[in-house]
Amino acid sequence: MDSNWANRPDVYYRKVFRKGNEQVSLDADMIRLLIAIEETKSLFQLAEEVDMENAAFKNTLSRLLDQGLIEPIQKDIPVLDEIFMESLRISLSRAIGPIAEILIEDAAEDLQLTFSAIPIHQAADLITHLSMEIPDEDTRIQFKKFMIAILNQKRS
Repeated sequence: MDSNWANRPDVYYRKVFRKGNEQVSLDADMIRLLIAIEETKSLFQLAEEVDMENAAFKNTLSRLLDQGLIEPIQKDIPVLDEIFMESLRISLSRAIGPIAEILIEDAAEDLQLTFSAIPIHQAADLITHLSMEIPDEDTRIQFKKFMIAILNQKRS
């Protein structure tokens, strides 16, 4: 299995219906994850839904792949554009100063996101994560409102 699976927002999984009489061995975690897998759910959504620890989730996913019960598929996931990222950098810089760019990169890493390809559906998580770095509550609220408004414009 690709060791960078968690950093690949474009990889989804689907169930494979096997032909033949070859037996498979499934434990409770494998059954739970197999039931949850749908082509429309990201790995992040699956992990949250089945509520497994990260290591157990990876192991279970790997075993399902090894037995040929699921297969990866790639989807084009809309990502945040340069204009949004620049607005984020400027807005955060106004709130906390020149360290903003480093904090944005660190936050993306903390959230296991690739800085150059942050999925739009995870932008709110990134904004919330970054807002925690703003010590003044009023400034934090202003930052979140401004960035959410920009994000909503992107989605329209």
